[in-house]
Amino acid sequence: MRLLATIVVCLLAVASANAQNINFPHDGLDRQYRIHIPDQLSESPALVLALHGYSGNNNDMINNYGWTELADERGFIVACPNGTQDQWGNRFWDVDYDFHQNLDIDDDGFLSALALHLQNLYGLDPNRVFVTGFSNGAEMCFQLACRESESFAAFAPIVGMMLDPLFTNCEPDVLRPILSLNGTDDNVTLFDGDMNNSGGWGAYHSIPDTMALWANILGTTGFERTYLPDTDPNDGSTVRLDVYSSSQHGLELWYYLVIGGGHDWPGQWGNMDINAAVEVWNFFDGLSDEPCTPGDFNGDAVVNVTDLLLVISGWENPYNVTDLLTVIGAWGSTCSFSGACCLSDGSCNYIDSNACEEAGGYWSGASTSCTVSNCPQLGACCWEDGTCDVLLSNLCTDGGGSFRGADTNCSSVDCSAEFNDECIDAMVVTNGSIPFTTLEATTSSDAYNDSQCSGTYLGEMHADIWFSYAATCTGTLSVSTCNTATFDTDLVVYQGTCSNLIQIACNGDDDDNCGGYTSQLNVDVTSGEQYLIRLGGWESGNSGTGTLAIDCEDGE
Repeated sequence: MRLLATIVVCLLAVASANAQNINFPHDGLDRQYRIHIPDQLSESPALVLALHGYSGNNNDMINNYGWTELADERGFIVACPNGTQDQWGNRFWDVDYDFHQNLDIDDDGFLSALALHLQNLYGLDPNRVFVTGFSNGAEMCFQLACRESESFAAFAPIVGMMLDPLFTNCEPDVLRPILSLNGTDDNVTLFDGDMNNSGGWGAYHSIPDTMALWANILGTTGFERTYLPDTDPNDGSTVRLDVYSSSQHGLELWYYLVIGGGHDWPGQWGNMDINAAVEVWNFFDGLSDEPCTPGDFNGDAVVNVTDLLLVISGWENPYNVTDLLTVIGAWGSTCSFSGACCLSDGSCNYIDSNACEEAGGYWSGASTSCTVSNCPQLGACCWEDGTCDVLLSNLCTDGGGSFRGADTNCSSVDCSAEFNDECIDAMVVTNGSIPFTTLEATTSSDAYNDSQCSGTYLGEMHADIWFSYAATCTGTLSVSTCNTATFDTDLVVYQGTCSNLIQIACNGDDDDNCGGYTSQLNVDVTSGEQYLIRLGGWESGNSGTGTLAIDCEDGE
């Protein structure tokens, strides 16, 4: 109760600053962080520090990696600090890159001090404070795991490496569990390492050698390999999970290998078989020593004779008569695990299987997330004869109908009009000039980010429309509204299906070639492959008419 009371008081103080930069002085510098505190917190909320990559920032991390949505669902606090800026104005974490030798930033101290500050501010349990990061942020995770392990309960570096000086001098004061993920085809963090420093970051060891190092440091000699389901065969990659453990202690090393994967955050772009944020949080959340239900001392989710025998065999070390009475009192009880439940009204709730069944929904499994559940949406469905029904999107399209978007109704749609307001109803197009209007369009909820077009002012994708394009060449696809639209346009191109979109290109403003904040992009494509083109406005109020130009030119 003391913890929850503290949280409630602090919520009032930070509500206006939620997801805004907050200053935090450290080592003579004004550092910043953003924090997201869900309206509904768990009884013992955890803190996750999420670190951006090189040249990124905390705004990108808190908005585009799935952390805020997941924090709302699971009831934990997420904080995204900012790195400092280097000689080129790029934000970074000081892991001693070769081109940062003249810089000396105490990021170890800053992140440890920030974690302690947030623990004290919100009354958090230090055993529930975790850190994860992408790329340079992942390398900072490895550095913290070697040098500041007493400040964090676990680490989850995503597509990072260890520079040689850290690799050869990693001596954690406290051993902590680690989850690590890398792609075999990563062209930034090379899977085979770069001991010759050809990339300019500094010499670093291969990913397999790095995992072997941590398995040795943690003393995890046990090994189990699992190939995860290839739920999206169009993403060009699969996922293998190696779990290193020990019979002597509870420490584990989880190593996700994305076979064919690049420098990606799975679930947001690149591999779509898993969602990195969900995998990381499930790993962190599963580290609790508390049984899921009183009396389940062996952790098999049911209180029965095995728990009784465990208590008897460990009598007075560590169990006693209180534990025996707990087992007897809870005899036969089982754990209740929550997961994504898709309901008949198109919504999704994070509830247990029994509650989902009672609600008439479809339960996706324990620890699955509504943030990536891809539940069918409820809305207006237009048929070829011009009639309309309100149906779930899958029932509409399976029946040959045209789904007009979530939360639409038959009184507000015109079934006689051609429609491409949502991905699922993308207009089929080919090369040439296609007139368009976004004046009647709504704004889709599908994910996108500006990581592939940084600096072009990719905005909100307001009042967006969709086009489906089968590539006519193996070469360069050109998509453009350059000087042909009446408003500030945004363009995003995806591979995959509407339920598993993989962003491959984007553009906000092509200021060098186009006027009126119009857009154009070029992206490599393969003949016969299907692509989805999304066109929207920079911000609310940016909608209008124009012509979309599409051209495909074979490579040499």
